[in-house]
Amino acid sequence: MIFYRSFLASSTRRRPWTSLAISIKRRLSTSSATATEATSILFLSPTSWPEPNATAAGIRTVSLLNHFATRFDSVHFGCGAPMKESMTRFANVHWHHIKPNRTDDMTNLLQHIQSKHGSIRAVVFDRFYAEEAYSFRIREQCPNALRILDMQDVHSLRIGRQQLVKEIDQRAASNNMTTQLIDEVMKFDPSTHEWAQDLPQVQKAHNTLLRELASIHRSDLVLVCSSTEMNMLKQPSWNIAPWKLISAPFFQKRVKQDMTKSYDQRCDFVSIGGFKHPPNVDSVRLLRRIWPRIRSRLPDAKLHVYGAYPTNEIGSMHDEKLGFYVHGHVEDIKEALLQRRVLLAPLRFGAGIKGKIVDSWGYGLPVVTTPIGAEGMMTTDAIASDDWGGLIVSNEDEFVEAAVNLYTTKELWEYSQNRAIELLNSLFKNGQNLQVIDEALSDAMMNLGQRRKRDITGQLLWHQSNRSTEYFSKWIELKELK
Repeated sequence: MIFYRSFLASSTRRRPWTSLAISIKRRLSTSSATATEATSILFLSPTSWPEPNATAAGIRTVSLLNHFATRFDSVHFGCGAPMKESMTRFANVHWHHIKPNRTDDMTNLLQHIQSKHGSIRAVVFDRFYAEEAYSFRIREQCPNALRILDMQDVHSLRIGRQQLVKEIDQRAASNNMTTQLIDEVMKFDPSTHEWAQDLPQVQKAHNTLLRELASIHRSDLVLVCSSTEMNMLKQPSWNIAPWKLISAPFFQKRVKQDMTKSYDQRCDFVSIGGFKHPPNVDSVRLLRRIWPRIRSRLPDAKLHVYGAYPTNEIGSMHDEKLGFYVHGHVEDIKEALLQRRVLLAPLRFGAGIKGKIVDSWGYGLPVVTTPIGAEGMMTTDAIASDDWGGLIVSNEDEFVEAAVNLYTTKELWEYSQNRAIELLNSLFKNGQNLQVIDEALSDAMMNLGQRRKRDITGQLLWHQSNRSTEYFSKWIELKELK
């Protein structure tokens, strides 16, 4: 059953799926490892436990945790944030609270895992700042463990786009969604964009890019969520070894038409997204402003806004007379999405795959969004804005028109629902996407020493003169323990 440990004695007749499993086990073995050695994988984050009921990133991380629970003998998640009573725990994952910048705490955790649960063969850093905080300790104490960076999205792209929108808003003295704004955001490159002003937020975007690239180069494998960001990371000037970059989007079970509800069984609009995420806050602000235009044409329609951690500003937008309902956090989004007819997502900036759209498609719910919202969610045969799981538009007038048309035109809605399900099953197929990761881990483990030797940039960044994050962490530890 376990992918990364020894299998039953080989047989002359093997099922097709067992060949990869046996291959990976062989690649996991080292000269000192026994055939029956137990194996572990460790996820690390300095700030965040996975929250599948609150964030798309949490859903994706939990998918990886559950998958690796069938591949390793034990799966562990360590985090610097205090444990919450409300946090979701899974029986097949061991949860550990570890204070950041504490050598002894990390040493004790690693020794505990390896003595009780088996050799740590891989460590997954949840976003680049987890790699900065922990990778040097893993390199020192578990030198043969595969170091994997899970980017979730390219943070410098999202931060830079957010600053670009702010700059455009200030220039126009408004916060409108225009075709020109969307075009500029889609063309944005964090490494080449020339800013009008050298503001602190601009420096943050640039510094984040440098930190992300350094983390990528120090890691053995990098999980990339979006095909758009994969293409960006492959640009020659960034000098990232292509064998490091692994496509790792979302991991969905196959959806069938009879698992969803029909056009006539649904009503109203919906918006979803956690409010710790700036693109979602901006999106709901825009919705609140343009909703009266939609409502004037559909006087019986309502808009239901769901999302964890709503601010006072978001809560104050609730207006029953206008049909604008702010519900805040919901434990199970399934019923909310199954009941609604159209998801509205007027995103002006952001990065990565949009979990809100993946979730909506999973329940047969078409979407009206922007090119930013649809980024990385098209196949080569779905390049037109009207050949998608909904409608893609670039300005407010188009958005209002698309929302009304998709809501009222049954034929268009049913076509969009069918395309949503087709695209979901094509792009985010559970077994297919997880197998890509399995094969990448298998190859990396078999060739780890050779890979590291030829990774000159990675070696350069591990040289002691370039290990500022390690020494900064040790300085913090000494300062706090005085």
